[in-house]
Amino acid sequence: MEPGYAAGRDPIHCQRHAHHAPAHGHWQLGRGGGYYDRFLARYTGDALLLCEEIDGAIALDAKGFAKRGVQRTTGELVVQGPQEAFSESLRDNVVLLRRMMRTPALVSEAASVGSRVPARVCILYLDGVARKENIDEIKRRLDGCNVDYVSSLGMLEQLLEDSPYSLLPQIVTTERPDRAVSFLLSGQILLGLENAPQMLSMPMNMAELFHAPDDSSLRWQYGAFLRLLRMLGLLLALLVPPMFVALTNFHTEGMPLPLLTSVQEAQSQVPIGVFPATIGMLIIFSLINEACTRVPSMMGGSLGVVSALILGQAAAEADLVSPLLIVLVALSGLGSFVMPDYTSSIALRIAQLALVVAAGLAGYFGLVLCLLILMLHIFAQTSLGAPLCAPFAPRRARNPDLALRMPVWRVYLSNPAAMLRSRGRMRAWEKKDE
Repeated sequence: MEPGYAAGRDPIHCQRHAHHAPAHGHWQLGRGGGYYDRFLARYTGDALLLCEEIDGAIALDAKGFAKRGVQRTTGELVVQGPQEAFSESLRDNVVLLRRMMRTPALVSEAASVGSRVPARVCILYLDGVARKENIDEIKRRLDGCNVDYVSSLGMLEQLLEDSPYSLLPQIVTTERPDRAVSFLLSGQILLGLENAPQMLSMPMNMAELFHAPDDSSLRWQYGAFLRLLRMLGLLLALLVPPMFVALTNFHTEGMPLPLLTSVQEAQSQVPIGVFPATIGMLIIFSLINEACTRVPSMMGGSLGVVSALILGQAAAEADLVSPLLIVLVALSGLGSFVMPDYTSSIALRIAQLALVVAAGLAGYFGLVLCLLILMLHIFAQTSLGAPLCAPFAPRRARNPDLALRMPVWRVYLSNPAAMLRSRGRMRAWEKKDE
């Protein structure tokens, strides 16, 4: 059922109505009783139906405005799978989800955030799959957002997340309707904001940061292999630069003699030490990445390749840094690029710099200590009150399609009480030996 909404003073209280909106989605009914309700409805483009001798009005959502249509994704690119992306129109985003999930169990409830300039928010969940406690907690947090105006989805995320000072994201952001549908099927709750071309999903777990949108469109063997590659990329990005700094500065006895000789010969011709050179190269690599992101898309790829070639070759020929260090920094940079989630890749680069500083100051002792602090921090984080590392820590019943891609007939549907299989065998045509 599509919800109507009625505007209130602080905040806008919304109702669910038993009226089905037509296919074009231009008419919804909501009753606004107060003067402020009718005033706000008129200034948001709604039509008011007034009847004589009736204390109240009916708000007809009949507004039309210029908007961007459904276009291809730009941030979550896929090789196989749908190419549609959310737009700035909240109504169109809800329609996209309802077109992909044609079931009355998909519930969309309207809400708002912002006291002076209310912004429309839509809460979507799958009835009977999402936990009622999570739904009530999201509504409680939305009602407790005491701000004048919410300008972006990122601002709403910071108002709702459990630990705003944490380095890790605790809410997943997606611009793809198919990925949003997978979150709904997992029992998660979506939040859409007017004028935002993405949606938030919560609660989340750490494994979802390694999931790419087209994993479910590939055969399970290919999807499992790609997820393993992403985990390997994470290890390379985090550990390769700090381990090299620790080996060359503190633990040279841990390197084979030919490698030690080669590193020392190269380092003898370089005026900058390994520790400051590694920090500088990582910062330069981040600058190139940021420049490629901000320049026009037609120039971004060329700028990244040209900058990397020119700066790397010039630094090596001028004997500013050793060629081996350039190779290791480039390898760690490639590892950070395989993360499908953009915000988590930024967190990865920050953690990478922290580990390099720890290794440069105290060798392997500082590296291990920093890793332990980072792991304890991750294990202590929650998303909507649920442990971020669940169902691994603490262990609990879970969908097997989590860390690795599993066959589709082993994928379960999330349920508040237990993990339920689809009714009957998925491959019912397959003959089994009795």
